[in-house]
Parts: sequence; C-alpha cells; structure tokens
Amino acid sequence: MAQATLRSLILRAKAGDGDALAEVIQRFRPLIQKYVRQAPPADAKDLEQELTLRLITLVRAYREELPYGFMDLVEKELEKNS
Repeated sequence: MAQATLRSLILRAKAGDGDALAEVIQRFRPLIQKYVRQAPPADAKDLEQELTLRLITLVRAYREELPYGFMDLVEKELEKNS
C-alpha cells in the first residue's frame, strides 16, 4: 500500500479518521521527541503530552488556504510551546 501524503492524512484526521490522526502523530513523534529531550527529565512526560495535544489541535484547526505549510505551522507551535 502506498504511503499516504501528510496532506491527505490531515484531511482525513480533520474528518474524524482516528487512524489518520494516529499516523500524523506518529510522523511528528521525532520532532516532539526533539523538544522533549531538551526538557528537564521531571517535565519530559508532561511536555510530550502537551505537545501531542497541541499537534492534535493544529490538525483539527488547519486550513488549506493558509500561505504556509502544515510542517511550518507545527514547528513554530512546538517551538513556542516547548
């Protein structure tokens, strides 16, 4: 089976497809982990949960007509919230 594009996964996730949302989260896990590794160990789990929830919020709120890509949006938001 061909790998779904990020765009198609986001659209499916916005429409309520839980499997698509899980795949989006999985694809962004390395980026989330990058920020989690920078946190004090005592805060790492909370930060991981917070950033994952922020990612879910971004998926649900994303509008295709925005002048920047989803990846740019995620990186800015994760950096801001880490």
